[in-house]
Amino acid sequence: MTKIQNAVNILKKGGVAIFPTDTVYGIGTLPEKKYVEKIYKIKKRDFSKKIIALISDKKILSELIDETDENMKKIENILEKYWPGELTVIFQANQNFTKNFDKNMETIGIRIPKNKTALEIIKKSGGVLLTTSANISGENAVTKAKSLSKELLKNVDAVVQNENTELTGNPSTIVKYENGKFSLLREGNVSFTEIMENFK
Repeated sequence: MTKIQNAVNILKKGGVAIFPTDTVYGIGTLPEKKYVEKIYKIKKRDFSKKIIALISDKKILSELIDETDENMKKIENILEKYWPGELTVIFQANQNFTKNFDKNMETIGIRIPKNKTALEIIKKSGGVLLTTSANISGENAVTKAKSLSKELLKNVDAVVQNENTELTGNPSTIVKYENGKFSLLREGNVSFTEIMENFK
């Protein structure tokens, strides 16, 4: 059994796993409240801070968000260009999805990572993992497994190391997509100016 398969088996049973994304190491679990609460406890993270969904395929998107066909057509070329990649888009959430882990969650950030290890883990775990950076709240996010917090490692169920690709260390760019318009929440490796030029 590969380390990836091992992590997938643990995730499917409601475990919490650390794995590489394009940017930094992430900590993820299946979209269920009791599993997500574990991540917040392990990270000592404030419950008011949102968690994002990493997905393996754009086909899954419609199950997670509540958006008109017209607005989805408008954003199609942006998703085509930047997914998989370092762009997180915040959409209006489909509350049938978010109520499973946060009944007050009205918007959800979503990304398809391009890291092959992350994609394989997400795909084999069912296509959606809720994730945040693998660090104790307030500490720096990490790009190398050896820098992961000992306290974090003690409390998670699985760790998959990144053996082949370098993690950038820069967080993803976060944009909000609302009423067919973009607004920038955080600029990372993907430039907002470039997004807007491609959006026309």
